[in-house]
Amino acid sequence: MNNSSTELDMEIGAAIDTSGLKQIRRRRLYFFATVIIYMPLMLIANQISPTLRCMAITFSVWVLLLFAVTMYLALARCPVCGQYFHMRGMSFLPVRRCMHCQLHINDDKAK
Repeated sequence: MNNSSTELDMEIGAAIDTSGLKQIRRRRLYFFATVIIYMPLMLIANQISPTLRCMAITFSVWVLLLFAVTMYLALARCPVCGQYFHMRGMSFLPVRRCMHCQLHINDDKAK
């Protein structure tokens, strides 16, 4: 049993495209950085000009950026199975495993 498991791990390891997982990790970084930057961005916009118009413009720009980055992440394909890494059907979940083949985001790194 252990031997076949090792062989399967070696086959999966050989099939993993390291540049593909690296690209997915970079897209995840963009996504989470966009989410985290919301509060500091709104605070800076409030300090520069505390009007409702300035806050609405800043929020609108952030939402457009979030939409673009989310689409960029959602359309990333798994290097092993070729399906969308973070999507199954219409559901988008930025989890660490492929929604189809369960490939972990860090499977290409040394253990």
